[in-house]
Amino acid sequence: MNIDQLLTRLEKLRRTGDGKWLACCPAHDDKSPSLAIKLTDDGKVLIHCFSGCEVNDIVSSIGLTLADLMPDNPSYKKGRKAPKFNKYELFDLLVFESIILCMAIRQLINKEALTPEDQARVLKAEQTIDDIAKECRR
Repeated sequence: MNIDQLLTRLEKLRRTGDGKWLACCPAHDDKSPSLAIKLTDDGKVLIHCFSGCEVNDIVSSIGLTLADLMPDNPSYKKGRKAPKFNKYELFDLLVFESIILCMAIRQLINKEALTPEDQARVLKAEQTIDDIAKECRR
């Protein structure tokens, strides 16, 4: 569904900003607009009734479902594994593992041998960075 299919079903619709509208809520006897609509950058449609109507009631009152508010996701695969990393932690983890590698490189530049523990930690850092790269390609 595109946003126009939703907007054409609403009354007293007015644009309030880029990708934002107000309208009368179709789920209750609304005299003045109390329904906020927002189109997100990834194509999702967010709706909120300031009078407290449930989202299910709002969409069903205009012949839609919750799924109609979400764009098709061609990259979704049923049964896909949950992400290995939390996206908010990825950057910090990448920085930390990079520091481990930089410390090892500095040690080698200074002609200092890496202990077996250091070598194992460098391999773990390499594997973690590789895992992060794979996760980001999903």
